[in-house]
Amino acid sequence: MCGACGEGNPGTRRFCSRCGTSLVEAATVKEPWWRRFVPRRGPRVVALDTGTGDRAGGGAHLTRPRFDLRFVLRWTYRKGRIVAAVVLLCATTLYATYPPFRKSVDDQVQRARTRVTDAIGGHLSPIHATGVAADAEEPGHPPLNAADEVLGTHWLAPWSASKNPALSFTFAHRVTLKKLILHSGASDAYVRNGRPSLLRLVFSNGESFVIVPKDTSEAQTFSISHAVLITGMQVQVGAVYPGSAGSDVAITDLELFGLTT
Repeated sequence: MCGACGEGNPGTRRFCSRCGTSLVEAATVKEPWWRRFVPRRGPRVVALDTGTGDRAGGGAHLTRPRFDLRFVLRWTYRKGRIVAAVVLLCATTLYATYPPFRKSVDDQVQRARTRVTDAIGGHLSPIHATGVAADAEEPGHPPLNAADEVLGTHWLAPWSASKNPALSFTFAHRVTLKKLILHSGASDAYVRNGRPSLLRLVFSNGESFVIVPKDTSEAQTFSISHAVLITGMQVQVGAVYPGSAGSDVAITDLELFGLTT
């Protein structure tokens, strides 16, 4: 280490790389590993002060090195590029070799894309289920009738407060649902059969959403939340507007709209 300016120099040097002072009598110090990540103080070339005679002894001498902002910024940029490259390489390797990490990244990207699309008012596409099932149904009124977009048919199931019937939808790939259009009741006998007064939507991502329909045969549109990147959905009938002919519930059709991956 130079005794004049404090600059660290390799052991093979005879003169300081910063101020030129002889290193014959300089102390040998082992540089800590962390100093490699700290910028050097000031430029390696310093100005020569010729003196004005005001100082004792006069004559020329080396000025004290000053802080060089541009040098620090360049050093930070170079080190930053190395760190960024290492981080990017590690992240790429992890993404390619570790499926849970890859799935997490893909989900975050899709959620971000969904938020951006919502912010700019992106167009929603119809979402069609590849499979529709129910835990209860009346003969002649299968669950598929609630998802065929045909308003002349309906799904009909017995209903009781202790056993709520439910429809299950499955999709060919992950989707994000944003809207639902409900055609409530039976298409040909609206008053005779029960109509849902509460629907609980349970999504495959573990989230749920509740909608409260009105007692009307007109189509009702609902905005849906929490149905992000799902592959399935269950529609549970939590309560009904009673029909005149017995304890049952009917749904003519459920239309789904959202974003696909």
